Parts: sequence; C-alpha cells; structure tokens
Amino acid sequence: MRPRYAKELGEKAERLAEAFFIEKGYHVLERNYRVKCGEIDMILEDRSRIIFVEVKSRVSAKYGLPQEAITYHKKRQIIRVAKWYLQKKGCLEREIRFDVLAIMFHGTWKPIIEHIPWAFDLEE
Repeated sequence: MRPRYAKELGEKAERLAEAFFIEKGYHVLERNYRVKCGEIDMILEDRSRIIFVEVKSRVSAKYGLPQEAITYHKKRQIIRVAKWYLQKKGCLEREIRFDVLAIMFHGTWKPIIEHIPWAFDLEE
C-alpha cells in the first residue's frame, strides 16, 4: 500500500497534468478511467486523435526519473485499458497516441513538467 504522502503527490501531479493539457488546448475526456483490467490517468482528445496519458511524478531523481517508473507491465496494462475504452466508446478507427507526463517536484521550486508524446505504442 502506498503511503498517504505518495497518494497526495499523485493527486497533485494529476491536477497539474490536467491544467497543463487544458492550457495546451487538449480536451479532457476522462480522468482516472478505471475498468476491471486497470486504469489510465487521463484520456484526452486533440482534433482527430485520442491520447492516453500516464502521469508520473517524483520529488527526487534518487530512484530515477518519473518516466522511468513506467514498466513493460504498466504499458501493457495501459494498452489493454485503452483498447477497452476504444471498443466501449465505438471509436476503434480513431487515431490514438500514448503519452507520458513526467513531473519533478523540487521543494518550493516550480515543478518541472516534461511532456513525452508517443512515449510508446500498441506494439510494446
């Protein structure tokens, strides 16, 4: 079980992520989309594309960068949930993309946000 601090940090990161994407002109379709096979942090839309986003945050690089915490297993889970979502919404023909939003919190400094479009694809 994650410590309460980690849960609060994750929630803060997801709020920052939502604001980041809205500012960039994306439309938020879902946040914390959960089904029996897993969860996706955010599902966005930009013009004709649906974007599935994993948000990762850290307070230190001691254990690696946030994006390095996305394992092969986690990617497979996100892909399964994405396929479920696309089928349920009847949009299997839509172009899709898998992004990562990595956020480093540095004490009182402004967080460093790195958007990684096309972080992985359906074949991973």
